[in-house]
Amino acid sequence: MHRNFVITSVAVASAAMLASVSIGQSASLAASSSKRRVAANVNTTTLVVSAPIVEKKVEETQIWTIDPADSITTSVVNTYEQPNRPFIPVIAALMVFDCNGNGIPDATEIANGAQDFDNDGVLDSCEFAFGDLNLNGVVDSLDVSILLGWWGVPNPLYGDLNGDGVVNAIDLGTLLGRFGVVTF
Repeated sequence: MHRNFVITSVAVASAAMLASVSIGQSASLAASSSKRRVAANVNTTTLVVSAPIVEKKVEETQIWTIDPADSITTSVVNTYEQPNRPFIPVIAALMVFDCNGNGIPDATEIANGAQDFDNDGVLDSCEFAFGDLNLNGVVDSLDVSILLGWWGVPNPLYGDLNGDGVVNAIDLGTLLGRFGVVTF
C-alpha cells in the first residue's frame, strides 16, 4: 500500500511531500505556474515546514501578492492509495491491459478512436488521471506547473486527481506522492 500525506496548505503540501528526497537538515522548496507561486522551508529530519508562502498574481497589475489564507496550515488529511499495479514484466506481458477497468482492452479502445497522443498504448485519460498531465511518461515539476495553472477552477480539464471537481491541495499532494516515472 502506498501512503501519501496531504496537507491542505499548498506550500506545506509541497514541502512535506518533497522533503523525503532532500539531502541535509533543511531544504528550500518552490514551485510556480503563471497564476500561483509556492515556497517553503522543510527540516528534512523532522519534516517540519517553516515559512510557507503562497503568492498569487493579480491579473490587472501582473504583481505577485501573498495569499495569507493559503499560506497557513489548516488541516491534515491522510490519503491512502493502492499501487497502480505491480511492475512484473512476465505477468504484465501475458495480461491484456485495461487501465480504466471498463472491461475493454486499451488497444481496442485506441483502435476505436480513444486518445493516445503519445502513442504508448495507454489511454491518455488514464495517464492524466495518474498525474502525467503533459504525457511525457514522468510525473515531474512540469506536471506540478500544469496542476497549479488549474488551481481552484471548477470542473477543470486537468489536475483533479481525486475527482472532487476542483484542483486543490489534495490533488497537489497526490501528484507529489506519485513523482517519478509512470509505469503503465
